[in-house]
Amino acid sequence: MKITILGNNSALPAYGRYPSCQMVSLYGVDIMLDCGEGAQVQMQRYGVKWRNLEYIFISHLHGDHYFGLPGLINSMNLLGRVTPLHVFGPAPLESIIRQILDVADTKLGFPFHFHPVGGAAVQLVDTPSFSVSSFPVEHRIACHGFVVTLKTSGRRLLPEACRQYGIPTAFYEQLKQGEDYIPENGERVKNEWVTTNGPPPRRYAYCADTLFTESFL
Repeated sequence: MKITILGNNSALPAYGRYPSCQMVSLYGVDIMLDCGEGAQVQMQRYGVKWRNLEYIFISHLHGDHYFGLPGLINSMNLLGRVTPLHVFGPAPLESIIRQILDVADTKLGFPFHFHPVGGAAVQLVDTPSFSVSSFPVEHRIACHGFVVTLKTSGRRLLPEACRQYGIPTAFYEQLKQGEDYIPENGERVKNEWVTTNGPPPRRYAYCADTLFTESFL
């Protein structure tokens, strides 16, 4: 998991600092958290490739958190993007984006999927390698934070114990998922005999704009 802070300034841009935008990179997939003005410039500056960008999450509808999004979508279209883009954010954001595209008579050359975010904490994306969930925070308008979780690869094998019990390597993946091994003689080899706890999942929480609160801890 790699975190790149493209912008961390408040509502007004400042020299050398840009409004909110962060990138989480994992397993060749880039996830964008908010998209303030100047996001495209910062992506170029830090070598973030839009081709790897599959998910964009917008926390709320204050301009410093999403004014860069329409331009980014338009640029990816001009550059020939064909892979799907998934945008998650407050429900009114979809009509804002589509109106901007409509008045310019812009036809996207890639599938654009909008997913409204609202209400209580909920899981938004779940893949074999990572997940993304949202949680409400305390702000003047409806606002959500996001948690990106890099899933664990499962339990850690004990190679010597596996060999001692004659477990074939073809079964190692099942062991990582917590399964017991049952050989032809029917004598079960319990998982905890040949594995130990794996590494805990890594998590990155983006809290957006919020008052101090322990409500989402």
